[in-house]
Amino acid sequence: MSKQKKRFLIKLSGESLKGTLQNGIYYPSVDKLCKRLANIIKQGVDLGFVIGGGNIFRGASCEIQGYDRIAGDNIGMIATVINALTMAERLRHYEVQCIVQSAIKIEGIADLFNRDKVEEVFNNNGAVIFCAGTGNPFVSTDTAAAIKALQIGANALFKATKVDGIYDKDPFKFTDAKKYDTITYDEIINKNIEVMDLTAMLILKKNNMKLMVFNMEDQSLEKACSGEIVGTLVVS
Repeated sequence: MSKQKKRFLIKLSGESLKGTLQNGIYYPSVDKLCKRLANIIKQGVDLGFVIGGGNIFRGASCEIQGYDRIAGDNIGMIATVINALTMAERLRHYEVQCIVQSAIKIEGIADLFNRDKVEEVFNNNGAVIFCAGTGNPFVSTDTAAAIKALQIGANALFKATKVDGIYDKDPFKFTDAKKYDTITYDEIINKNIEVMDLTAMLILKKNNMKLMVFNMEDQSLEKACSGEIVGTLVVS
């Protein structure tokens, strides 16, 4: 990777694709999102993505209904593949070369992780979408995002959410919630602040990977990709 070129891994929730729908994919929202992402990529920023599948199916919720968790997580992995293919189509529509790499083998649809291929695509100003989590049940897409950020040599991991950063408690429920501009992984872990799952936090901390959490709905993504600190910055 060129020293001048920025590279980020963006963790997107499946909900970012559902728009105003209760569940599913709202294509105008996908189109709007991918147009924004394409504009950033065309400015010379390497972007990799890990996408969740909660807009279609959330594996962990199976246990509540009495279904087998492993089967549920497998279904959830496939949901992330659907979202990844949907995003890839729109990015290509906006003239961005895009490949989908899956943690599970899906011949003819998505390749397994290949770092050389990732570098080739980034060298051509393209994008890579990683799906199917880690390929294992009981592991969240948060952990997959932490691992992929390290594998592609990202400068930072971005978690795009519905809130403008990390708070000491839910800002939608508590008016006195305090927002952190900067926080350490140890503080998040010790205070049990829900940001990403614990496994992801420990991986990021151990490898000194920066994490930035911000609102996806405003221009924070564009600012973050240009080098600004927005939302909340998490450091080791």
